[in-house]
Amino acid sequence: MRIADEARWRGQAAVATSLVIVAFWVLSWLGDEPVRPGLTILAAGAVGVPTLLSCALTSGRRLREGLVHAVPPPRSTVYETAANTRDRRLRFAGVVLTGIVLLLLFDRFTDGSGMTAGLLIGLLGSLGAVDWVEAHHWEQAERERGTRIYVLVRPDALSPRILTSDVYETPRPGGTRDREQEPSPFDLGI
Repeated sequence: MRIADEARWRGQAAVATSLVIVAFWVLSWLGDEPVRPGLTILAAGAVGVPTLLSCALTSGRRLREGLVHAVPPPRSTVYETAANTRDRRLRFAGVVLTGIVLLLLFDRFTDGSGMTAGLLIGLLGSLGAVDWVEAHHWEQAERERGTRIYVLVRPDALSPRILTSDVYETPRPGGTRDREQEPSPFDLGI
């Protein structure tokens, strides 16, 4: 799986989920549910700011170390197809959204006044923004190096870990030409 694609998807999914939670909170507020705007905004900021700062600081280090330690992929690797990617991402989204719905129900039944929504908005918005920016940095590194950069996805994993030991690099097909739709060496001819 290309790191840039995975980071972009993860970032977009987290930001979109955060926006859906904002819409849920606003509809609850407009429907005269017992939510407290001040508490929700405070919770979003209390989680969002430290998460944004810590993730932004570690993102650059992870990118640098990943590029330094990038190696060719192992020969005994089974590559993920587009169908497997869709299935994995769907399972990941299902787990995350089920957890969020359960947390919001818990908040509603315990009279949390929207604090859980604020915590989730801050956390997911920050993580999503950092992943989205990181995806652009991975794409820029691919263009500069003339390669494709991949990450290993473990069997039955919902999301790949992007660690320095799991970053693989292959030459970009077609040399230095920058073609978006060109197949990668990981694509199966099925």
